[in-house]
Amino acid sequence: MPVIHHQDPPLALPQQAKRVLYVGGAADEVCAIVTQHVGEIDIHYELDTRNAILALRETAFDVVIVDQRDDSLATKLIVPLVSALDYPVKLVVVSQFQNVASYLAVPGVARVLTAPIREGQLLRVLGLQAKTKHYRGPGEEITGTEPEKPATAEPVAVEKPHRRPLLSIVFDPLMALVSTLYKRAAFVLLLALFAAFTFYGVLIAYFLISSSWGAPMTLTQGHEMVNKVERELTELRVALSQVEQRLTQAENDRGDAERALDDAREMVTYTIGTTGKEMEKVKRRLATSKQKLKRMIKARDILANQLSKGGMNDDLDKLYKKRLIDKKSYSSSVLGLLEAEQRLSVFETEIDLIREEAENAVSTLEHLTSLHQGLKEDGQLHAVTAANSDLMLLTKQSFEAKAAVDSASSQLAASTEQIIEMMSGQTVLQKQISALEQSVLARAIDERIDVVFVPYGNQSRFGPGAPLYSCTWTIFWCDASGKVGAPLPGEVNAVHPFFGKPIRGFFVEAKLKNATAATREIIHGGRAPFFF
Repeated sequence: MPVIHHQDPPLALPQQAKRVLYVGGAADEVCAIVTQHVGEIDIHYELDTRNAILALRETAFDVVIVDQRDDSLATKLIVPLVSALDYPVKLVVVSQFQNVASYLAVPGVARVLTAPIREGQLLRVLGLQAKTKHYRGPGEEITGTEPEKPATAEPVAVEKPHRRPLLSIVFDPLMALVSTLYKRAAFVLLLALFAAFTFYGVLIAYFLISSSWGAPMTLTQGHEMVNKVERELTELRVALSQVEQRLTQAENDRGDAERALDDAREMVTYTIGTTGKEMEKVKRRLATSKQKLKRMIKARDILANQLSKGGMNDDLDKLYKKRLIDKKSYSSSVLGLLEAEQRLSVFETEIDLIREEAENAVSTLEHLTSLHQGLKEDGQLHAVTAANSDLMLLTKQSFEAKAAVDSASSQLAASTEQIIEMMSGQTVLQKQISALEQSVLARAIDERIDVVFVPYGNQSRFGPGAPLYSCTWTIFWCDASGKVGAPLPGEVNAVHPFFGKPIRGFFVEAKLKNATAATREIIHGGRAPFFF
């Protein structure tokens, strides 16, 4: 037999109807118990805790019964809220037997009823008297067995019959109607929950085994993917403009290099002509020096031969001894011999000078020849011999002309190579821009484009030209909405529309006849689900 646990003495019988608020889901059994006490109690039922709090704040209730048998967190939270009200209220908790001690320890809880609720329990908590099983209300006679008298008590006085109050006559049928409507509403709610869970199970099974679904999406300007393509197009166009500017600059540099090369070649040609003329002069001077050297050597040899044999001195001495010449003639002849010896010394000096001149001419000719050959060849001037200071200016001019040719040639080659690279880059950028401008995402910059995200594994149903079907209820009441267009390049990561997990796939263009199909959660390719 369930018992009532309490912390304070029971309430006295009310002199007027008590206001009672019952919060919980067992309203049927409570309603059946208190139906016979219409007029003595005004009970208000609430399933939602938020509505119960609003009712407590709007109306002052004498007793609040909180049903905690379902262990709902919301109903647990209402216990401290009731204790904190600004008017006194008796708080009663309905709990399982094992939780009685826990609720008795909560401040503000006046009673704890053990489940299931018994009629006597509830009536004692509310301060109501129990009636016989066949009691039909005030004003009607009592039939059936009267309650037993206590063994040591006085005889119980029988209550006089009286008329049923008007409120009882009005509210008894109304409460019965409310109870019937409540039961039917509960049945409808259970039926709706069953249908919802059935539909949910069908959706789970469909998404687990189906490979014909995709997620529609509308691309317009402002979408993240469209903005990304627009930025890429802008960057490519800027890069193309920069390449074209560098190409123009490279063409100008090539023109400058060509002009510089022509000028350098003219300087080389002029220098080659100058070295050629100098070579001819040196050759003639060298030939003259050689002839003059031969004559000087021959004259020197004759004079030296005569002076070395001593014949002229002997002849003079003989002539002087024989008195064929006088002293004056002898002295003059001796002076002539001395002059001849001095002349021989001059011959030697002149021969040395001529030889030195010839050697210089040979060195100059070799230097000019090396310059001439180096200028005519395409290589560098590596084999240039040493020369005197007279040729320093010409040598410097030759090196500068050759260096100018080499520099202009290098600049021309570099400019030409750069132009080739720039033209290749320009072609690549133009192809990329053209391909991107023709893509679906680029077309979405100026117009509305519908696409479908197709997960890997479902691509067989979304080939180009495949029909598309859109359903009012996800997989039911479907109709043809369009067809599949061209696939979009690249991989896309998205979230599963039902399970919420990340999946990989790609986009295909959707040519839809009905724009509403793009706003629905999924779209079907190939055929409609369940063939309808």
